[in-house]
Amino acid sequence: MPRRANKRKLEKTARDSVPCQITRSSSDSPSVYLVVGHEISHPAYSVYKVKPLPDGGGGDRPMRIRRRLRPAASLYAKLSMAFVPVQSRLGPWIVGVGGDLANEDYGPETIVFDTVTQEVITGPKLVSTKMCPVLLPIGDRIYALSRNPSVKEEPDFVPWFEVLDLSQVEVVQGRLMNCEWKEMPRPPFFPWELTPRQYIFPPEVNVKSYVAVGSCILVSVTGQTGTHMFDTETEQWAKLDDKDLPFVGGAIPHGPLLFLGLSRAVEKITAYKITVTTGCPSLSIVEFPMVTDWEVEKEIVSSSRFVSLGNHGFCSFKCRSIDRTPGPKYEGELVSMRAYTIENPLSQGHLESIRNVLVSNQQKQIYNVRDSFRGLDSPSLEAVISL
Repeated sequence: MPRRANKRKLEKTARDSVPCQITRSSSDSPSVYLVVGHEISHPAYSVYKVKPLPDGGGGDRPMRIRRRLRPAASLYAKLSMAFVPVQSRLGPWIVGVGGDLANEDYGPETIVFDTVTQEVITGPKLVSTKMCPVLLPIGDRIYALSRNPSVKEEPDFVPWFEVLDLSQVEVVQGRLMNCEWKEMPRPPFFPWELTPRQYIFPPEVNVKSYVAVGSCILVSVTGQTGTHMFDTETEQWAKLDDKDLPFVGGAIPHGPLLFLGLSRAVEKITAYKITVTTGCPSLSIVEFPMVTDWEVEKEIVSSSRFVSLGNHGFCSFKCRSIDRTPGPKYEGELVSMRAYTIENPLSQGHLESIRNVLVSNQQKQIYNVRDSFRGLDSPSLEAVISL
């Protein structure tokens, strides 16, 4: 059988190249939701809604401190969940999936917050409990992949890969109906066929970077080099490339053509154009560094918590405790949000001619999150969602 050709193109671009400058509209900028974790399961999480561009963007704004954030919802569910935005047939949802096994039945393993109706909805159990799984929404489906697979014991025992089909979902009395989690083909890069010695001391494999591109899921893991692909149409895994994905953690969509990720090389939020070919498997990745036009040079603050605002720009988040007493659990936290405006619809034509992404201004807001009754996780910011 002839060997399939693997192709990869990674272009790093210079800061002195010509940036893209395009007008934008801020009237329909998306809302951003903060998912804050508690140290107990009642509730396990609180959801807060914030507005990243309250004044419509434009120019640097002074720092604002909002003394009180009122939760939009309280989620009674399992701890150690992961959260993802989903555009379901019933509206925009924030979906939490996963949990630990401290008590198998102490809370649901799928929880939904409907951002329009403000309703909290309970979903079905996973086939196998997963702690903070990798979640990848594609169309009407949510794919859940174990982040730290285990070969001997739960949590994250087999199956390591599942899917929830929401194409026919209904909500009846606060519960999801006509949907269930189903096992998917086992990722071949997770340890499975082990010798007796390997079973006693199993190899540790962790998912270190991932992204959903069209109908494909791309994954890179520790302990080996390369990028693996799962084609959701054929439901088959394949080795796509011999190099790792160039970002850390998950890359998120930024419009129809680009993704935002935290660069592994420079540890900065970077835009990527990612193209996957499935027939003769190939991968093309083009990097677009972020540059500024500010008179006073200020570095864009990058972190592992960020969201895309579409053509408006993106937000980066950092947290710090405001408690005076040391310890892993505390009552209060300051969440710093920086919203960066981008001058770019970044259409296909512009992507062919630009070399970087121009950031024109920033806004900074600080939110005081506090719960003296239930306590917060450390850090408490479990997820940031843009809808």
